[in-house]
Amino acid sequence: MATEAGRFDELYAKRQGPYAKEPSAEEFLEGLNEYLQPRELRLYRDYPVEHPFFFVVGLPRSGTTLISQLLAYCLDAGYVNNFVARFWRAPVHGIRLSRVIVGEPGEAEFESDYARTKRLTDIHEYGYFWRHWLEKHTFDDVVRADEREDEIDWPALKRTLANVQQEFGKPFVAKNMLGAYHMAKLRDVLEQVVWVYIERDPLDVAVSILDARRKYYSDPNAWWSYVPPEYPLLAGRDYREQIAGQIHYLARFYDRALGEVGSEAVVRVTYDQLCRDPAAVLDAVATRAESAYGRRPSIRQRPPQTFPFRAHRDREADKETFRPLLASLQAEDP
Repeated sequence: MATEAGRFDELYAKRQGPYAKEPSAEEFLEGLNEYLQPRELRLYRDYPVEHPFFFVVGLPRSGTTLISQLLAYCLDAGYVNNFVARFWRAPVHGIRLSRVIVGEPGEAEFESDYARTKRLTDIHEYGYFWRHWLEKHTFDDVVRADEREDEIDWPALKRTLANVQQEFGKPFVAKNMLGAYHMAKLRDVLEQVVWVYIERDPLDVAVSILDARRKYYSDPNAWWSYVPPEYPLLAGRDYREQIAGQIHYLARFYDRALGEVGSEAVVRVTYDQLCRDPAAVLDAVATRAESAYGRRPSIRQRPPQTFPFRAHRDREADKETFRPLLASLQAEDP
């Protein structure tokens, strides 16, 4: 049966091997952020939003990290790197320190290990920042995200992100998986948001999530990555049913949320399209920003002609386990 985890930090604490977090380092960084936060707030000014925000969402293991890298490294845009990410309550401090200590990013590398990138200058998901501002500390916070939306300090989040964008002086790219639970609200608050949604074959996603559970926890029953609002229906069930439900319910949730945002602020991309023609994907995102907000970001560097297309062709037995489960969930949809 599935391992229960009420809080995200409790789940993180169960990671193993190279994916484990060091408690003493976490405690040090938490204290540093608490110390810097009041000094950070004194830096802020009431800036307007002058550039688009590009937020990437999609199922776990669908290509969200790769497309985030494409946008961050190839558009002339700001993004949070692995150094800045340590300053989730003081992002402007982090950006300024990064310039002094780390310097400018070198040649783009499109590598990652379950969303983790290697170099200090590589893009980071900035999950602690989004968890802090969007009040997502427990699975229940996600399940009840809609009814708790008014509890989020939206003006303060806007002020923070406007100052971050001002510090960069350009558009801002982020993989914003927790923001996906508030797509329409974030567009309303931040005014200029382009949501970039990537889709991948759900059977490949299922096999990859199964692998992640085993690598992170050595246990397929331990939950890995983001939860759908229907999580209570999945808690305690067999891991195969959990993974199928995670995929089905998240995909349905994203589809409905993107519909509320409106197609004029959304770019939908498949993993196959991303791998076959990264330049076309880059152009589609830039064009959407121009048509929606009259601001087309320039290209900082040309992307590779293609990316390697990764499919689990050697995992047909695992795929056949998930196929009927996904089909059954699809058939139950109204």
